[in-house]
Amino acid sequence: MKKPWITAGAALVAVLVVGGAAGTVAVAQSGIPAAPAQPASNVGAVASAIDLERAGSFTLAESEGAAALDDSRVIAAAPETTAIVPVSLDATSIEQYWLWASGVEVTAHGLTPGSDVEIGIVFSSGTTKHWAPVQADADGTIVTRVRTLDVDPENTRPEAGLAQITVSSSAGEAGSALLDITATTDVITVSSDPATISQDEFLDRPVTIHASGFSPMTKVFFNLGMPDTTMYAVGEYEGLHSDENGNFSYQLQMNSVNSQVGTWLMSFVSDDRSGSATFQVTAGAVRTADKAVTPASREISVADFAAEPGMRFALDGFLPFDTYELLLTTSRGYTASLGISRTDGEGRDSNAITSPKGIPEGEYTVTARSTTTGDYATGTFRVTGNPAAPASKISLSTSSVSSGSLADPSGGVALEGSDVTPGTSLRVSLRNGAWERQPLLVGADAYATAGDDGRLAVTLVTLQPLAPGSYTIWAEGGGGAAAYDVRLPLEVTADATSTTPSVAPETRLAPVDEAPALPAPTPDAPTPAPAPRPSASPTPTPDPIEDDVPSPALPVPTVPTR
Repeated sequence: MKKPWITAGAALVAVLVVGGAAGTVAVAQSGIPAAPAQPASNVGAVASAIDLERAGSFTLAESEGAAALDDSRVIAAAPETTAIVPVSLDATSIEQYWLWASGVEVTAHGLTPGSDVEIGIVFSSGTTKHWAPVQADADGTIVTRVRTLDVDPENTRPEAGLAQITVSSSAGEAGSALLDITATTDVITVSSDPATISQDEFLDRPVTIHASGFSPMTKVFFNLGMPDTTMYAVGEYEGLHSDENGNFSYQLQMNSVNSQVGTWLMSFVSDDRSGSATFQVTAGAVRTADKAVTPASREISVADFAAEPGMRFALDGFLPFDTYELLLTTSRGYTASLGISRTDGEGRDSNAITSPKGIPEGEYTVTARSTTTGDYATGTFRVTGNPAAPASKISLSTSSVSSGSLADPSGGVALEGSDVTPGTSLRVSLRNGAWERQPLLVGADAYATAGDDGRLAVTLVTLQPLAPGSYTIWAEGGGGAAAYDVRLPLEVTADATSTTPSVAPETRLAPVDEAPALPAPTPDAPTPAPAPRPSASPTPTPDPIEDDVPSPALPVPTVPTR
């Protein structure tokens, strides 16, 4: 019986109105007629506002608590003892994508010189992220740019709504500024049929892509993002256009069962309109290394490799008249797709590879994969005779680390290299099993540049403890046959004294630092065998020319900018 009393108590709302000369007091009650106002002649008999305040409030005989706003909470508030400092942004409103890609510049004055200053963002839902501390300069000022790319690299659309950028210092100062995050609206609607397809199915039937919302009969730019982050301009030379109704359809079908597993991005741009969607490619049947590829020799000089016939090799164990993809992985990890060839009636073939001039020394791996079954074979040989480009050595200080140590600024994992081409800049990222970047203390990516002695080193520290599991550290840079594309496995273990949460806790986002410019990366798939290019159905013979990677429909930032 307590509930009705609480309801009645909540309905009784006293509204005090102090009239001008009349000095009247009116009481309004929800569901109860208001008492008539006292005439001016009786004002002395009416309790004054001060008297009512001294007399205390109304009381309820039975109560379970005070009425309050449902689900109310404090999103962000500074302690009473905090000294308030002015904070400003270079933009008070920003679209979701651009908050992720380029961010906002935060300026704060009046801080204690030399104090550690932490910048955070509180989204409208209450979700909070924090950047790693920066230091106030001698004038007590900070000016830095922050972007959500560095805390949530795979989410190009951070939460829309009114957010608060907060600044707090180790000296007890704090301030904030509001940021309106506007929703990114796709004018072009994109879908695929089917939404999920296996590697094996992708060989037998196409994925039909539908897009609508274009202007009638207008040029269409279609970019396809692969799971390994590369982008292809589909139909670049076909002159793609929408129809008279502003619709567009395209079919993709692989000429091999070796398509990349993961999320494929369909991105469209036309005039001032854009839109995107994804579809999934799942793993096909288990692939086995039950075939043979044998190089003609175990060693070849750079000069001989660049001259006809180059390195000859023989294949055996394939199906009769089977087609196979040929891949060559250099000593620096770069994998070149050399095209598709066919075996004879006994499942054999003899072929040869020639190289560009001046390739680096070291061990090379040739891989032949059946386009119909995905089964494969590998063979290795060594390239010599180019001391100016020795085989580089890039490794980790450890292949296994606890989650806590990896997130400890005094710990982490060191990536070290020697015999790297002087001046070469490598972009280094930490990837999970789905090839998604995990934020580091220095941002979404770390950068390392080789000195004159050919050495480089960078320590990788995560912004948050990672869930235990298998990860990959990917270092890539340079271009062409001399490019670096190194994938190093890293096993993250649980801490001995604590349990690492399966869901990442609040993130400490690092400030965006300047990084050396890198040319557009041209990595192949994160697995040892990258997939061939998709093409329109029916499938033409793929172009074996390497390094033909067009720009994506929207900028995919890899180098922070201020």
